[in-house]
Amino acid sequence: MTRRVALVTGSARGIGRAILERLAVDHDCVVHGRRDVDAAQEVARIAGAAGARTLVVTADLADPDQVADLADQALARFGRVDTLVANAASTVFRPLAGLAARHSRTTFATVVDSLVELVHRTAPVMRPGGRLLTIGGLDARFAQAGHGLLGGAKAALEALTRSWAVELGPQGVTANTIVPGPVRTDSLEIYLDGREDVRRLLVDHTPVGRLCTPADIADVAAFLVSPAGGMISGQVITVDGGISAQGGPWGAMRELW
Repeated sequence: MTRRVALVTGSARGIGRAILERLAVDHDCVVHGRRDVDAAQEVARIAGAAGARTLVVTADLADPDQVADLADQALARFGRVDTLVANAASTVFRPLAGLAARHSRTTFATVVDSLVELVHRTAPVMRPGGRLLTIGGLDARFAQAGHGLLGGAKAALEALTRSWAVELGPQGVTANTIVPGPVRTDSLEIYLDGREDVRRLLVDHTPVGRLCTPADIADVAAFLVSPAGGMISGQVITVDGGISAQGGPWGAMRELW
């Protein structure tokens, strides 16, 4: 079978890394990181050991020229992208009243504008069976302390993905959003800033009794891009161990913060 080609943004670490390493079983892979070349090269080594041909590209997704270059390098190396996973995000965790215009520009450029550009460049060469996956957030659904800006960007990402499901469907391409709950990543550690009381609150409000891992999200991503996921499109799939089923701890977190 011909291997497919996957481009996963923010795949040098965390959720993006877990997804890319899972897809490397049957995809050649474009590993993207903003600046950590060593981490990206390590992911490429692991993907290569799984049989994937790899390309490592560093790019700041807030810069449209670098986004264009990322897509151009991927297409020059492999000729197409079959699976595009928009995982990368960048923001500052603070109340909306404390934000400057530059914070909004950077967050929306990284999360929203880069996705639009990547889809414009890769969708025309996606074959039937192509997949678009975007990584959303519970902060698009619930007000979380310090997450207002990122939540707004993630809400836009969800809306765009639903529209792409309709627009790309006739060419055999599906589009879905995965919404992770709190996941044990570097980003969560930055947000928690050592607050073990908040960590415990998150665990206590998760019915399955633990936080998500990057592998939990990668499991769902692998299913959605497989042939078995071919009739799932335009959906927002939450992977959070049930934390949002009971409203989550967001109000209590706001009191703690």
